Amino acid sequence: KPTAFLLNTSRGGLVDERMGGIEPGLKCKTCGGKIRSCPGHFAHIELVRPVVHPEFSKIIYVLLKATCDKCHRVLVSKKQSDEYVAAMTAEEVSDEILAGIKKLSTCPHCGAKQQEVKFEKPSTFYIGGKQLLPSDVRDAMAAIPSADLTLLGLDAEYARPEWMVLTALLVPPVTVRPSITLETGERSEDDLTHKLVDIMRINQRLEANINAGAPQLIIEDLWELLQYHVTTYFNNETAGIPPARHRSGRPLKTLSQRLKGKEGRFRYNLSGKRVN
Repeated sequence: KPTAFLLNTSRGGLVDERMGGIEPGLKCKTCGGKIRSCPGHFAHIELVRPVVHPEFSKIIYVLLKATCDKCHRVLVSKKQSDEYVAAMTAEEVSDEILAGIKKLSTCPHCGAKQQEVKFEKPSTFYIGGKQLLPSDVRDAMAAIPSADLTLLGLDAEYARPEWMVLTALLVPPVTVRPSITLETGERSEDDLTHKLVDIMRINQRLEANINAGAPQLIIEDLWELLQYHVTTYFNNETAGIPPARHRSGRPLKTLSQRLKGKEGRFRYNLSGKRVN
């Protein structure tokens, strides 16, 4: 079973001992600390194909609308942009530009006719009726010049827009998602670990199909499934898609559910207790 491999303590598994140990007496393979002193260490999963980070899809939509679909420059002439920059602060400039772009049908830089950009929640984009793959979205974001990003209210050094399309997924340490031993002696894994198993399994299947030269349709289906698992890993209450569930039918509690609401980390664990 792939799950058994993914959940063993060998190199590359989801409970790899280099991420920190939660078993009493075991030393961490990264820092050498025991359960009390080791804070846990992050790992990452290299995604075979990029996926859109669902929490940034609205910003990506604004950037796609605000830039030319051929040359990827901001849809504002040099003269206009100079006037904006001279008259306003950075935040006011980006608001003014985004308001003015809705009226433009041709690019002032290359003269290309602009096609309609559509956004289908949570993370699907269309340009002129053609669906964009996450790799197309990433390429479009990467092609926006740094000088134009300043006009759109982004700092090119710290917030390049192509980073909103993930090529690697951060894996939290085992201390964040500890497994428990039930009365029957069986181990029960945390909801986040369950979700990460799904992501790794689909990622491996996608890689195997690409290497075997599978038809594009099958590859795109698996890619969409990878996107679904990453989306529900961040937020399992995303509108427009069914929630990921346990075998019992209970929806999984993933990152967003862990943090928000009355029973979440901030209001329940932090505000409600005397903690540093």
